[in-house]
Amino acid sequence: MKMWIIAKKEINDFFSSWVGYTIITFFLTTTTLFTWILDNQFNLLNAGFADLNTFFSLSPIILIFLLPAICIKSFSNELKTGTIEILFSKPIQNIELVLGKFIGYFIISIFNIIPTVIYFIGIYSLKDDTALIDIGSTITSYIGLLLLSCSFISISIFSSVLSNNQIVSFIISIFICFFLFFINEFFDFINDPKVYDMINYIGIKEHYFSLNQGIISIKDISYFFALNYLFIHLSIIYLNKIKK
Repeated sequence: MKMWIIAKKEINDFFSSWVGYTIITFFLTTTTLFTWILDNQFNLLNAGFADLNTFFSLSPIILIFLLPAICIKSFSNELKTGTIEILFSKPIQNIELVLGKFIGYFIISIFNIIPTVIYFIGIYSLKDDTALIDIGSTITSYIGLLLLSCSFISISIFSSVLSNNQIVSFIISIFICFFLFFINEFFDFINDPKVYDMINYIGIKEHYFSLNQGIISIKDISYFFALNYLFIHLSIIYLNKIKK
């Protein structure tokens, strides 16, 4: 299928230069420093529990900046160089174009996350013999991290469609990701519990940390699918306008 060809191209482009490996190294280095070495609130050894909760709390903050940096050139560069017109002239639909890039960047994010499994191995090897590790919670947390990555990727692709300036698209992407993740923090002055709960439900953080509890809820999965559908659909709509 055409979208798989596009996905493969994005993956090859990412790993064909030192930038791709640098980004993955940056993520691993940063998470390792904060969760294992530096004395801070995210340090796993200071947490007192045999789990990766601090890692899963830290990761979204890093990915808010990292994933837009990876994805932002997806369409901004095409618009700037004019190669988007070449793509439009080929027998490929915009939905295939957007989904192809989305799948490609999602696979890249998987490569980015997989090495962190060593953190679980480390915690498991260091734990007391009587201590128990909630493997189910760890698995659902990784699922949540992948769904979170999908959301940031779809937002970044949409932001990339909006401008041919990568810096502008990067800033827009970070703003949307940051706002949707921390939306409850912006509206914590609201006294009405029902209104606040509704706003909190819109936010990514509510559903992401819900998955960290070891339970896969249809409500949370549906939220992430709806959010991704929204921004992928908006990207397609905007591309259709550019094409006309």
